[in-house]
This record gives sequence, structure tokens and C-alpha cells, in this order.
Amino acid sequence: MPHQRLNPVLLVNDRGNELDTYSLYHLGLGVADKQAVIAAWHAARSAGAEVVKPPRTTWRGTPLHELWLRDPSGYLLEVYARLTPEELAQMPADMEPVLLPGTAA
Repeated sequence: MPHQRLNPVLLVNDRGNELDTYSLYHLGLGVADKQAVIAAWHAARSAGAEVVKPPRTTWRGTPLHELWLRDPSGYLLEVYARLTPEELAQMPADMEPVLLPGTAA
């Protein structure tokens, strides 16, 4: 799978909670494009995975198409694709996230 990238976010203590030995915040899996994020959502739903945040486009921080899941052990998994220049040009003025087409629950 040449267009996938693993991005482990090992330690983020943004809540001030005490950290344990297994301080993995989330794993990010970079995929090729928006369609791959949508395909991951369909596969996750078919498998009965917990969807934490539905597939959406976000512009704050790093602009991404993203999907957030929770694995059976409780860790967060982020499936994401970076926006193309054309997609980035479609950013709304309010920068609010937009659900990806065809992914309404």
C-alpha cells in the first residue's frame, strides 16, 4: 500500500491527566485521498468499529479529510488524507468541519 503512512502520536497530555505506562494518544494512518477516507469509514462500519468522529474535512491546524475510530482496547485511530490545493481552495470562511459526501450515519 504505497500511499499509506503511519503516524504514531505517542504522548499528548492536553488534559492534564496523570499519564500511564501506555501513553499513546492515537495512531494516525495517512491514506491517499478523500475517497480512501470514505472507504475506510464504510469498512469500519461494516466491521462494527466505534466511530468517534465521522469522516469530515477540517481546515484548522493541518487541513485534512479525517475519520476517528476507537479500537477494542480504547485507543484512538485517525485515518486521514491531506487536502489537495484544489480542496484547500474550497475552505469556508468559518473554517467549520464539513462531513464528507455519502457518509451520513
